[in-house]
Amino acid sequence: MLKKEYFSILSFYAISPIHAGSGASVATVDLPIQRERHTGYPIIQASGVKGAMRDHFRNFFEDNKDNKNVKEVINYIFGSDKQDDWSEKESLPGAISLSDAKLLAFPVRSNVAPFVWVTCPTVLERFKRDLEYLGIKKNLTYDSVSKNKAITLKGAETFKGNYDVLLEEALVKIDNNTEENKDELVEFICENFLEIKTLLLISDEMFDYCVTCCTEIQTNIKINAEKGTAEDGSPRYQEFLPADSFLYSLVCFSAQSKDKNSFAAKTIKDYIQSNIKDFLQIGGDVTLGKGICNIKWIDADKEQE
Repeated sequence: MLKKEYFSILSFYAISPIHAGSGASVATVDLPIQRERHTGYPIIQASGVKGAMRDHFRNFFEDNKDNKNVKEVINYIFGSDKQDDWSEKESLPGAISLSDAKLLAFPVRSNVAPFVWVTCPTVLERFKRDLEYLGIKKNLTYDSVSKNKAITLKGAETFKGNYDVLLEEALVKIDNNTEENKDELVEFICENFLEIKTLLLISDEMFDYCVTCCTEIQTNIKINAEKGTAEDGSPRYQEFLPADSFLYSLVCFSAQSKDKNSFAAKTIKDYIQSNIKDFLQIGGDVTLGKGICNIKWIDADKEQE
């Protein structure tokens, strides 16, 4: 574990589809979402997460009479930025550092329920390593699963009597149809991500199919106001991470001091967690109601063994 004063896990539960864009593309999808280069798994880059948190402060606290110096506080917490009237010649680094928001559980349409959440051994192993970075050690017994098989991690009652389960257009067979298999890491997920009701462990290959072929694609058409017909270049296809996706980001807090102003790490941590809570908008298309996430903080110091 690196020497930092405080750590937390910030979890994201997508209430509406999220478009954290990666720019224009010449492929079938014109506006794809951000993905890891080596795995292709959807992510939200750390700059987008930090920017959303900063924007939350800027929008909701700059007009508060009790927070006259909120822009200065924002610069101390998130780093200097001209948008927040930073007048110092010397730039100031932020007091928090955070990781990309990584995918933990992905919702997929199924025949046994409107949808079920899926994860895979690679995702669980990554989550285990991320917890170890925070000083939380949890054992993981699931290092692999057969390509067309699935293991019930939560919600075994949903799959009783259904040995064959459809995930979108793929068929998997439940290995443990009568009970849930849990280890320490799975228990940690079930205790801290309560909205996950039915969780299946599928193979890395099947998970790759789900996150590649089962994202949401929306068609955008621009109408010519005079003609009432589609503009040239329409339609445009935009990709979204579907609602009910679960992601998480690691957040590190450190002390910040500048001249006579000093902020302890715990003060910064408490201030952020008391003001950024419940809901946060992230990504594009805010006027269309996209990117609304229910967020929760999991304190690493309380979870350490």
